[in-house]
Amino acid sequence: MTFFSILFALIAEQYRPVSANHWIHRIGARWLDWVAGEFGGKTEDGASPVGARMACLVAFILPTFFVFVVYVACMLTYPILGFIWNVTIAYLFFGFRQFSHSFTAVHEAIQNHDLPAARLALAEWYGPELDASNLSETEVISLALERAIVGSHHHVFGVLFWFMMPMGPAGVVLYRLADTASQRWSERGDFNLSEAARHFFYVLDWIPSRITAMGFAIVGNFEGAVYGWRYLTGKWADSLSAVILAAGSGALGVRLGEPLSEPDSDEALRMAEAGEPIVYEVGLEPTERTMRSAIGLVWRLIIAWMALLLMLTISLWLG
Repeated sequence: MTFFSILFALIAEQYRPVSANHWIHRIGARWLDWVAGEFGGKTEDGASPVGARMACLVAFILPTFFVFVVYVACMLTYPILGFIWNVTIAYLFFGFRQFSHSFTAVHEAIQNHDLPAARLALAEWYGPELDASNLSETEVISLALERAIVGSHHHVFGVLFWFMMPMGPAGVVLYRLADTASQRWSERGDFNLSEAARHFFYVLDWIPSRITAMGFAIVGNFEGAVYGWRYLTGKWADSLSAVILAAGSGALGVRLGEPLSEPDSDEALRMAEAGEPIVYEVGLEPTERTMRSAIGLVWRLIIAWMALLLMLTISLWLG
């Protein structure tokens, strides 16, 4: 059932994408804002550490429990209703076209050699956190690739992982709500709330992020992905995204993130005496061709996931 649920959800999303302004996202955002306001918006200091953890439990567990109860009730009465519920949740929370649409807009502008349009599309994608007015073409491509690689995990591969867990569709809701809250609550300026949400999502995403990194290594440049995962994660501040970006850039054979600083003579001497390897950049500067390669990388990993699910489904049928 899992394989066909995901397959039908992916097909439906290709024909009728769930946009960022879809009603399900508006409801989720209002729910998270309400919880944050109840636990942290009534005092100037925001939520207490305990209150922040309680906010996470209320915001994430209650919708997850509701989805799980409906799923179990459907499966116990009419399994076909459970299948429809699976497809519905997967369709609503799979966000493949949410990031691919923005990536395509940047890619098409780069293809047409329209750098101002590419900057504008990138700025709309990132929002006010990025000033893209003076970015070069290489920088635009690099930032678009980083956003797309992380987005493919948060909206596709991380969702797939939690959909395959025993909770089924409830795991999808739990993962997506935690991901949204970790970003949305950080914008409120409430330190305890944002830290609690980020920690909660870190726990949920620690294993999926590494599975995605391994997937990039398998379907891309294996040696480059492993090297990046091992040595280049320090280029990004977020430890979860760093694993995905390091492996993804290595799998594509390109340089992403801030350039590595070369060690001075004293540091190089210390590393030589300690037998530590010198970390160096791998790959080439990203180009328009790299953007096409990134699309292929993501689709190859999706096909690999679906092939694995199909084999598991067949083995269960035969067993």
